[in-house]
Amino acid sequence: MSTLASPREHSVVPSASEAGLVDSPVARRVVVLMLAVFSLLGPLIETVLTDRSHYKEGTTATNPAVAAIDDVGSVLVPAVAAATVLLVVLFARMSGPSLLLVVLPALVLAADEFVHGRTPTFGLFLTAAAGALLVSVRVKPGDLVILGYVAGAVAAGSIVAMYAAPATVVISGGTGTFDKSLTGAPLLAGIFTHSNTFGMFLALSLPCIFLVRRAFVRWPLLLLVGWALLLSSSRTALVGAGAMLAVVVLSRLLPRAGFVVVSVVGAVGALIAVIRIPFAETDPEAFTYRGAIWMYNRDALGDHGLFGLGAHWYADNYAVLRTVLSSAASHAHNLVLTTLVQGGAVVLVAWLVVIAFALIGSVTDPIRSSSVAGIAFVVGLLAMGATETPFPLLGWGPLSASALVPLFVFATRHRLDREQVSSQPPAPATRAARRGRWA
Repeated sequence: MSTLASPREHSVVPSASEAGLVDSPVARRVVVLMLAVFSLLGPLIETVLTDRSHYKEGTTATNPAVAAIDDVGSVLVPAVAAATVLLVVLFARMSGPSLLLVVLPALVLAADEFVHGRTPTFGLFLTAAAGALLVSVRVKPGDLVILGYVAGAVAAGSIVAMYAAPATVVISGGTGTFDKSLTGAPLLAGIFTHSNTFGMFLALSLPCIFLVRRAFVRWPLLLLVGWALLLSSSRTALVGAGAMLAVVVLSRLLPRAGFVVVSVVGAVGALIAVIRIPFAETDPEAFTYRGAIWMYNRDALGDHGLFGLGAHWYADNYAVLRTVLSSAASHAHNLVLTTLVQGGAVVLVAWLVVIAFALIGSVTDPIRSSSVAGIAFVVGLLAMGATETPFPLLGWGPLSASALVPLFVFATRHRLDREQVSSQPPAPATRAARRGRWA
């Protein structure tokens, strides 16, 4: 057994009145799987139906079947979330603070739309609906292994397709077009439209694979995801994955107190980099021409830093952005700058609160496996946020499940466990549970 993975968590035992849907392992994992399918089903179908060799970013129209799936999911997920929250409120206990935490960014973004004189659209509330659903069924870090299995399956299928049907999973243009390839091979995009998206999906899933308990399952998943990540040649994703692996290594080399200090310092350093890099850059060609995108976004933001330019600013101005910059300018390629443009400082603070709670919940987690996985996730997310936007603020995109589901779970887990323990008499921890805790 790996020194990172731990046995099942036995320290919190639900009472009989809270059994069933509210704390059912099956329900929790079905919710995680449903959100993952909502993120990935559209890209998967588009991969099957689209000839990647003729795909052009920002120009090729979305397949009607994919648009229909997105419309159905945009109604289904909030409906399921609302029904689940209602059931929990009526028949069990709902964690009010946890619910408020996960819906706060979406509510602030919706309120920000009123400031701009616009009515909030339905897509603004999808992240809140997903977060409410996760809190309602009390999804735990151990349930995130579902995302690890999904990432392994996507990685394996993409690698096989690279040899069996390369036109469906490789970015158009072949080897010679992309100087950024680290392997000399065409860039592997998997079921996504770009190799950077594929790479970030894989990197964000790594902490979930760390939570797989059986070594003979965990190591093949890590190797598959690592191989596919290398074939994507996504430098952003590789930096994020490297930061995550560094956290795991340090967790084995340092005592807990030292590891926590180093982890917090690393997370703060990553956050400083996310903020500083796009605002300090003056070279338009820097970071594969991201410099030009950052400079344009800074100028457009101007003195609107408090409330931003509106949630739909990129969509409304994409024709101009594509002409002036490139087809990749549909966001600011930086988590902080994108958030400031779409929602201003008020929305940025709301998301930073969620990230801070995820970090605090992870460093105070007594279970080694979920603590290390949570810290690795937060540090990796921030590292990737310096040069990309790891998740959309609007709607539920291809990276939403791999980014937001772990973020919400790590942010709320500590409070959910504490509220559950306070409502019942303490139970003695088993020897297996004690072995899974920090020494």
